[in-house]
Amino acid sequence: MKLVIIAAGEGSRLRTVIDGIHKTLLKLNEKTILERIIENACFAEIEHFVIITGYRHEYLEVYINSLDLGVKIDFIYNPEWDKANGISVLMSKPLIQTGESFMISMSDHIYDADLFSSIAQSDLGEFSAIVGLDFRTDQVYDIDDAMKVTVSKGNFIKVTAMSKVLSDFDAIDCGVFKCSYQFFNALEKAQRQGNFSLADGCKELISKGAMGGVDIGNSFWMDVDTPESLEELNSVYKLF
Repeated sequence: MKLVIIAAGEGSRLRTVIDGIHKTLLKLNEKTILERIIENACFAEIEHFVIITGYRHEYLEVYINSLDLGVKIDFIYNPEWDKANGISVLMSKPLIQTGESFMISMSDHIYDADLFSSIAQSDLGEFSAIVGLDFRTDQVYDIDDAMKVTVSKGNFIKVTAMSKVLSDFDAIDCGVFKCSYQFFNALEKAQRQGNFSLADGCKELISKGAMGGVDIGNSFWMDVDTPESLEELNSVYKLF
């Protein structure tokens, strides 16, 4: 299975601490965020990575190519890196075979290996995509900026709404997805309507009842996109 990593953005809110480097190359205990994503995904038996680059892409590519990570890595440059992240995901389509399932990850999130494994091993079933969901909403750092989700529960978890501005919600989208090839159709439809984010593609699936979720349980994750979140992550890094 392939993992598409969205690493095109500038990380403008981290500008004061990244000192000109790419945000994914911030180091925690001598390893970069991007290295940790790749290493933890390998525990889920992912061996092929598609990294969508944009801002300072040459620097990122040279650094990753200098490492011996033991996995296949393809880079795709997104010239529209300053726009919404659904554009980056859609650029991976030529490297995904028709009928093949694949995974998506943010590049500025830290996850533990169990989280990747639980999502990778989950069956898509009736859904075109599933997302890791954290139901511990009272423990999520920076809840105001989090992608909030409502669900209905039966034999499977079905996502019924997704937005950062939901006032009533059940869980938080942790930024790791497993998708069927049909997810590209949802992204393309959203973009034809002028909507370009990954969440916009998810909303297309939600409208058809085709978006599911996976409860990540006690797995650790954190969105690292501000100096404050980086400081918080450093304070809890003993979890890794």
